[in-house]
Amino acid sequence: MLPDRPAAPDPRTVASKLLSQGDYVAAAAAYAELAAGADGSQAATYQGIQALALQDAGDPGAADAAIAAARGDAASLDVAKACSMLHAGLGEDAYQTLAGIDAGPLPPYVKGARARCLGAAALTLQRYDESATASIEGYRHPYPAAALPALNDTTWRALSRLPAAELETRAAGADTTAAGWYQLALTATRTMFDLATFGTELDAWQARFPGHPASALIETLRERAEALAVRPRHIALLLPFDDTLGPAARAVRDGVMMAWYSDRDTASRPAISVYSTAAGPLAEVVSRALADGADYFIGPLRKDEVESLQHASDLVTSVLALNVAEAPTSVRANFYQFGLTPENEAVQVARRAYVRGPRALVLGPTTSWGQRLTGAYAEAWRDVGGEILATVTFAERADAYAEAVKRALNIDASEARAAAIRRRLGIPIQSAPRRRADIDVILLAAFPENARQVMPQLRYFGAGDIPVFATSHVYSGQAAAESDIDLDGIVFGDMPWLFGLADPATFNIVRRHWGGQSTAFARLYALGIDAYRALPFLPRMRFQPGTRVPGVTGVLTMNGQGVVQRELTWLQFVGGRPRVLDGLAAVVPR
Repeated sequence: MLPDRPAAPDPRTVASKLLSQGDYVAAAAAYAELAAGADGSQAATYQGIQALALQDAGDPGAADAAIAAARGDAASLDVAKACSMLHAGLGEDAYQTLAGIDAGPLPPYVKGARARCLGAAALTLQRYDESATASIEGYRHPYPAAALPALNDTTWRALSRLPAAELETRAAGADTTAAGWYQLALTATRTMFDLATFGTELDAWQARFPGHPASALIETLRERAEALAVRPRHIALLLPFDDTLGPAARAVRDGVMMAWYSDRDTASRPAISVYSTAAGPLAEVVSRALADGADYFIGPLRKDEVESLQHASDLVTSVLALNVAEAPTSVRANFYQFGLTPENEAVQVARRAYVRGPRALVLGPTTSWGQRLTGAYAEAWRDVGGEILATVTFAERADAYAEAVKRALNIDASEARAAAIRRRLGIPIQSAPRRRADIDVILLAAFPENARQVMPQLRYFGAGDIPVFATSHVYSGQAAAESDIDLDGIVFGDMPWLFGLADPATFNIVRRHWGGQSTAFARLYALGIDAYRALPFLPRMRFQPGTRVPGVTGVLTMNGQGVVQRELTWLQFVGGRPRVLDGLAAVVPR
């Protein structure tokens, strides 16, 4: 008698074993066979796992084909679709899909794929807390070895954006995998800028968490800490000394040099060389500066040159650009951007004004600058949840201001209605034009000469009780109560340096020695001062979100793209003079 043949292995067990062994190509084929013999949601479940296995095998095209051929609905198929969206750059769509999937009933492998994709998708949306949670969850489920570097990168980038207090809270009671990540992030947050201490703490971490997935990052972190400890030795200042921007360039240069002369750390004070970007193509100027030994660039100032330098992939020298690219997407660790941009101010004006109500009227000139700022207002206002009732522009001529204000307040419509009634009835009727009553705030884009025309018109047409908010452009930089009395009531944000709230001694030196130019270009002097003084703090600001550095242009912070942002000081015109709000004491220069 022949012995019984062993039973054929269960195809589902075979497919699952192939996944656990990391043979994703064979696993995908096995799940395709399972799908062919099933129907409905069961077939869709197998096809979803097939697509995920193909993605982990590094074949997204085949994965997309499997998704397209799928029939029926299943959570695993939705996970595969979302991961495909993420690979295609649709981070928000992927996030929304994955966040809506209940992970509880999913098989372990699918749970892991969902967690990894959700972590990466949340990171693209700057949802750092959700990204960290999901990414760490990804380590608890099967994943391919080839996915580890990307998972480590996502996890670290998310954790690096969390404040120390949250990391401490998360670390308490966490399992070994999560606790290792949180403790490493805490170690970096607290000691990375003290090279010797950081090295000792890393050794202690490795002893406490042997074999942890984050161990692959240790050498990179050591190298990064060493790089952060190095101060620049030779700064190249790149500025456009031409007929158009020459005065601005000289003001920035003088601000940088004043900060350099007042730097008390003379032993490690870098050399500074000045280069004109108007002297030839930017690439040639950069090459000459590098040949002269420059290891850090401050500048350029023109936006197109900032964008050019941002995309110079072969440039390894650190850069603090003095403008912000149109779409700042740089993630280079040594490329920073710092400019006095209207857009940054518009965001803060919107946040400040919104507390007075959600319905805003936007007023601004028809110039390209006016269009830029009114557009920034509209975007910022929508971001805070407000409603733009209307955006009304005015030409810069005497008779245009009243016309624009009447349009903005619907006075012209009120007058037209009264005229129509008079014509219909054929009798004289006395009527007082009525302004629209639904305006909570007015966002004003204006220079002083514009605002001095707009504000009296607002009062004349009955809108003097509506709060008006503006950017720093509404103030000339020099107190002039007689001419600025018409600006009374306007709330605006500006840099503290102009009002005795930051380094008044340096401000007084500038006023004494630079005369009239110190008023016309005061803000650019301040930009130069902060550009130099901020250099040692830039890596910390990028690595430790929430780091605040007091500057003469405002309190400096940094966003995730390496753009330095300023927190403005808030003032209101009272009696023709700016009065500092929020209880701060200041002496406004006379």
